[in-house]
This record gives sequence, C-alpha cells and structure tokens, in this order.
Amino acid sequence: MTRNAVRWSLAVALVLGLSLTAAGQARYPTKPIVLVTHSSPGAGGDLFLRNLAKHLEGIVPVPLVVENRPGGASSRAVTYVATSPKDGYVLYGATPTLLQTPIIAKTPHSYLDLQPVANVFFDPMILYVRSASPWRSLRDVVEAAKQRPGQIRFGAATPGSVEHMIAHEVQKVAKIQVQPVTFEGGGDLLVAVLGGHVDLGVGEYAEVASQVQAGQVRVLNSFTERRVPGAAFPTAKELGFPIVREKFRGLLGPKGMDPEAVAYWERAIQQVLRKPEYRQYYESVYLVPAYMDHVQFRLYLDRTNQTLRRYLKEIGVIR
Repeated sequence: MTRNAVRWSLAVALVLGLSLTAAGQARYPTKPIVLVTHSSPGAGGDLFLRNLAKHLEGIVPVPLVVENRPGGASSRAVTYVATSPKDGYVLYGATPTLLQTPIIAKTPHSYLDLQPVANVFFDPMILYVRSASPWRSLRDVVEAAKQRPGQIRFGAATPGSVEHMIAHEVQKVAKIQVQPVTFEGGGDLLVAVLGGHVDLGVGEYAEVASQVQAGQVRVLNSFTERRVPGAAFPTAKELGFPIVREKFRGLLGPKGMDPEAVAYWERAIQQVLRKPEYRQYYESVYLVPAYMDHVQFRLYLDRTNQTLRRYLKEIGVIR
C-alpha cells in the first residue's frame, strides 16, 4: 500500500470514527428520562431527585421527570426500575433503603437486579425537634429519657433504615429506652413532629430546611464524623455520644443497562456537581458531594450491604 493510500485509509477511519461517535451521542438521550424515587413528595429522596433534575437543565438536553412510587419500603420502586427497558430512560434515586428492605422481607428484586450508575452525595443525618420543645441538645433528650423510660416518642424510618439504626444506637450508647415510631417517609415524620405526635425525629436536613428557616424546627445535632461545614449545630460525637452513620444518594438503572447511558450519566453527574448554582443549593442543605463511578458505587453497595446485615442480626431482626 502506498503512503498516500495509507493516509487516505487513516483519514477515512477517522471520519468514520467521528461519525460513529456523533451517532452514538445522538442515540442517547433523545427522549424524556424518568427518575424514580420510593419516597413520598417532600421526603429526602424526592427532594434529591427534583433538585438534581432542576440543575441538570442545560447539561442533559431532554426533560427529566421525577416519579414517586412509594410503597413496600422501596420494593415497589425497585421492581419498577428493575423490570424497565435497559436503555437508560428509567433510573432509580437510591438510599440505603434499597439494601435494607430485601434483607428484612422477601422482595421480587434487590440491588443485585440493578446497575449502579453513580453515587452523588452523602446526606448528613440530623436529630430535630419542633421549636416549642424544651430540649436544646441530645443531652437534654437523654436526660428526659432517663427520667421517663420508654415514654419519649422517637420518630424514624422503618427498621433497618439509617434513621432506625441511629435510634437504636442512641439507646445503646446512652443506655436509655425510647418509644420508636416509624414512618414511610421523612415528609410524614416532619408533619408528625410539628404536630406533636412524636417528640423528635431523625432525618435529613433537606427535609426540614424550610421549617428551620421558618423557626418551626430546631436541629439538635448531626450524626456525622465531623461537623457539617457551615452548620451551627454540633455532632453527636462532640456531645459525648460516638454515633456516626452516613446515608448515600445515588443513581441506578436496570441490570444490563446500556453502557453508553451509564457513561453519559457519570459525566453528567460530575458536571452538575461543579455547577455553581447547584453547589450553592447543596451546600445550603449540607449535602456532601461523594461522587463514585459505577464500579466504585458497586463495591460501596456490597460493603454497605454487609454492614447492614450485621446490624440487623445484632438487633434480632434477622438470624
């Protein structure tokens, strides 16, 4: 083959390669993408996806539709995503509930039936009360619980959730007994706290941020390793209660999801986390960026699933 022929062949290959790349980019996304949450409106998972969708405008060129599918402690939403087409147009906004439910109850699908796409945040867990409460710190709560064993109504999510794990650990570390009251979503719990139906709640700051700003809710502390940047409230560790739990927020699709779509979302998440307007939002509600690509996220889910199993055995929920 002559030198000119070689050059011609390379030029043709380059053009074809660019054409194929352009065609690949045109294939996805070309229609609206559904972001599914098991949370009810106003809960942390719902707020996460709606704000993510809002700030992805201009990055993702198609509409992003958030769809609430509560019920079955996430199993309804997980089954819907797991049985959806693998083309990347249905994604699940995951929290540790994804891992918890299949361990406790027999469910049609688990995280093993989903394709990790990317983790986005760690969501600091907080303890909060209504502003009329006399308690101003976790120490006040512990003292009240010692004076009234089993009477303090401690609102949290379902058994096995991060919130429920925190309620269990508070009792264990502080050597107190409270009355756990469980809720399907953080929005329902907030209503119960404001209405005085429970004495305090464990949840995410984003769920209560508007009520904090309105003076209706007071945050007592977080359950993070270090104080949340910019936050006025202390950690439980600072108060003498070494309780640290993290809550992940990430995206998964159906198992076998198109690798091109997975790679697309990995790039989109990294890009949106750098967006100044989004950064201003997530820092205001104390979300901590914790990007993981699909490989890292899979390994993290496997480790977290093992930790959760050990905890559920400890409290006697499973054998």
